[in-house]
Amino acid sequence: MDDPILIEAALADALKLTADAPAAWIEAAVLIPSTLGDLAAIERLASDPEFRARFQDDPNGAVTAAGLTPTAPLLTALREHLHR
Repeated sequence: MDDPILIEAALADALKLTADAPAAWIEAAVLIPSTLGDLAAIERLASDPEFRARFQDDPNGAVTAAGLTPTAPLLTALREHLHR
């Protein structure tokens, strides 16, 4: 079974037999930043003391001023990262 299409088809068939993911897993996955760019931005912003202070007062405004769109997953990831 060296054909990649056959391997993928076998995997798809096997996955059809598994149970759906728990709702909590799906909810948690939504909170994961969607791109590596988001992860790099989180690291960069979290290391900036001025951003940290602005974020505490106005999360949406701080993220917007940093040139990003303040999506719920990004805001949650930033909050979690800043509270480590």
